[in-house]
Amino acid sequence: MATAVKNINELLAASTRAADQAQALLDLADSEGQRDFTAEEEVLFDQCLADSKSYKEQYDAEIALDQQRAARRAQVDDVRETLDQGPAILTKNPQSRVSQMVDRFFLDPRRGFAHLGDQALAIYRSGLPGYQSDERLVKIAAAATGMNMAQGSQGGFMLAPAFSQVLWDGMNAMPDNLMALTDQYTIEPGQESLTFPANAETSRVTGSRYGGVRGYWIAEAVQITSSIPTVRRMKLEPQELAVLVYVTDKLLNNSTAVEQYLRKAAADEIMFLVNDAILNGNGVGMPTGIVNAAGTISIAKETGQDANTIVLENINKMYARCHARARRNAIWLINQDCEPQLEALSAVVGTGGIPVFLNVNAGFPNVAEAPQNRLKGKTLMPVEYCKTLGTVGDIILANLGYYALGFRGGVNEAMSIHLRFDFAETAFRFMFAVDGQPWLASAITPFNGTNTLAPFLTLATRA
Repeated sequence: MATAVKNINELLAASTRAADQAQALLDLADSEGQRDFTAEEEVLFDQCLADSKSYKEQYDAEIALDQQRAARRAQVDDVRETLDQGPAILTKNPQSRVSQMVDRFFLDPRRGFAHLGDQALAIYRSGLPGYQSDERLVKIAAAATGMNMAQGSQGGFMLAPAFSQVLWDGMNAMPDNLMALTDQYTIEPGQESLTFPANAETSRVTGSRYGGVRGYWIAEAVQITSSIPTVRRMKLEPQELAVLVYVTDKLLNNSTAVEQYLRKAAADEIMFLVNDAILNGNGVGMPTGIVNAAGTISIAKETGQDANTIVLENINKMYARCHARARRNAIWLINQDCEPQLEALSAVVGTGGIPVFLNVNAGFPNVAEAPQNRLKGKTLMPVEYCKTLGTVGDIILANLGYYALGFRGGVNEAMSIHLRFDFAETAFRFMFAVDGQPWLASAITPFNGTNTLAPFLTLATRA
């Protein structure tokens, strides 16, 4: 006989324990040659199922009661708000207050769930025999557009918006997140793309600045010569990025653990792919990366330079070709394979030269201190997305403020218990729409000089 339990969470836990006890009896019989239940086991099995169902019914009743109380409180608050605004509203339009009532359930971004794991567990249990869908899930599904969102069996349950924001914030918090350094734009839901009028400038020579804007020194009473600049159009069209994660039903029983697991796994994988595309994307179904962009300058290796090396001349020439206006917020991005090469950089002064990459705050470099990670006064950031030593993209000088990134909202999540039902796994799907490309379509010819300049510099292959 199920005992009285008051706490809602305890009711759910008691229902789980009873179901687990019934499962244990089945597993024991199967392990012993798939024998039938003994008379005592048969009684115990039936009692466990009855207890589990009873606790679940109590749980559903408590949830319904809480929601009913919340609805009543919302009605009272709505009436009080009407009274505060004076009787004129009711006199003028007695139906207006009814049309403006809002179910407070949808004001809660968590939709009544304590955390992501709590909703995951509710979705999991909604597919178990003898269980009805959690009332909170029913309300979320009823509010969703598209008939396949109304039932978990047809397309999965959408997760509460608070948990979507948690994943988005998690991506932004990553220490090597290049997205946070870009020029970001939000594309509203329903919009397929975002088109900008972009600078068509390819040269700083007079008559070419800003695509053809030109000024003149004029004498008194002399007519000003006009100029007609050209402007190009740049289009950001978010491409879908998807992550599908399978979580075992055993892990779902530990709702706190599954929340931590999903937050880390989904946010980290999405961030990794977007960051990699910012550097290396080919522009086909994904953002155009700066390594492959037409406006990126690749610095040639030195004559006779050994394979898989970085020499001081490489660094000096990369910095010299970084446009002066882009230097302020420029950073160095490197593959960790490059670090020994940087630490060995030296200038030829006397026999053997002197070291030039002082990777500690002060004094002669040594292995006892943490690296300062600065080069030419700019931050040096090791990231996984840079190519290995000797390959284009192993070391990059970039001002990511010259990179436009457009995304549609945050991470869109759904969950289904049916896709891997026969494996006792639940599927979580995370989708993110993003596109990006450099603002400049080509390198810039300077006002004085012949070497082109750019906000993005790479080093040619040294093979």
